Amino acid sequence: MRQNPERVAWVLLSLAFTLFCLLAVGIPLAIRWHRLHAVDEHGASVESLVGTVVVEPSAGRGPAPLAAGESTLVPEGTSIRVDETAEAVVTFFDYGRSALPGSFMRIFSGTSIRLDRLCSPRYPQGTQPNTVHLQLLGGRVSLGTTLSPDLPLDFRVTTLHGEFVLAADGTYELQATNELSEITVHRGHATASASGRRVNLGPRQRTAVELGQPPQPAMSAARNMVDNGDFRSPLSEGWRTFNDQGADGGDVDGSWEVVVDEGRRGIRLLRTGAPDNHCETILEQTINQQLPDLVASLTVRATVKVRYQSLSGGGYLSSEYPLMIRITYRDVYDSEAEWVHGFYYQNVANHPTTYGQQIPRDRWYLFESENLLDTLPIKPFRIMAIRVYAAGWDYESLVTDIGLIVE
Repeated sequence: MRQNPERVAWVLLSLAFTLFCLLAVGIPLAIRWHRLHAVDEHGASVESLVGTVVVEPSAGRGPAPLAAGESTLVPEGTSIRVDETAEAVVTFFDYGRSALPGSFMRIFSGTSIRLDRLCSPRYPQGTQPNTVHLQLLGGRVSLGTTLSPDLPLDFRVTTLHGEFVLAADGTYELQATNELSEITVHRGHATASASGRRVNLGPRQRTAVELGQPPQPAMSAARNMVDNGDFRSPLSEGWRTFNDQGADGGDVDGSWEVVVDEGRRGIRLLRTGAPDNHCETILEQTINQQLPDLVASLTVRATVKVRYQSLSGGGYLSSEYPLMIRITYRDVYDSEAEWVHGFYYQNVANHPTTYGQQIPRDRWYLFESENLLDTLPIKPFRIMAIRVYAAGWDYESLVTDIGLIVE
């Protein structure tokens, strides 16, 4: 059947007009949407501070080593591996619309991390935030986020256990192991998410996330570096016990025993029936942990009691108190040093009592040191071990709630 030419013409004209209207409206809208949402990818600057750092882009050339003092610009998708003898710093280009250097990250030894997403708005009217997305595969990093004058910041770190969103203008520390991930907020705010739950953190707070579990409630940033300091678990968990007779020919060992004294569970260090010769009855715990990059305080805490001592004070060398605490550490120059503090109740022989503190006899005493970061001549870098021991001739001392508190 022959079609009506006039009708066909009107149909074609209507379709053309409709298409024109769609294009007239759609093209400007598409251009506007593109200008609002388009982003440019950016690189990050990686610099090796100590040792050799390996950077590996997601495509193209293979792994490339960076020696100490060397730096390079890497694209998003790059993996960074820092071995046990190295450290690195990464600078992100997320400051304002001009993408200037802004947020930064310090990568500590034994850490692997991937730069998943690094981008910012392409056009001045863009509404997308400056974006930094990282995947912490294992190890420890310290992060400082910048406050942009004209753009929001989407800064997040993902681990095996959860996701952590970091607010602008903050300082944070994250650590990830096979068992858990932990974040500490020194300044700013952060959100930890896992298993459908979120925990908000403010300054001087931290939380931990175990595999398949929601984040733990927010807690103080202060932490105890000593395990089983209250002896609630078996003594073998965390502690090594032994006697050291020294070189004066003694053969009477001291003993150690977990006891409950006046409602407090602690450890008793006892030596009786010995001639006037030296012995040390020792509890020792290996810590071997580097202090946080932004550490503000380091204090020693313990609840102590000295019941008996046959040697006056700390002996004539001020080195044999009936109860002593010794912290072994390495400083930033990798030199080993010690902090020592002793407790006694009598000093009838008027021996020197350097490093000693007199306390009431046979009464529990709550001890807390000064901030060691302020009192030690060189700031500790890595805590190696803590030793709690009784020294001298005959002695009986008790101790519990041992803590090395870092914040």
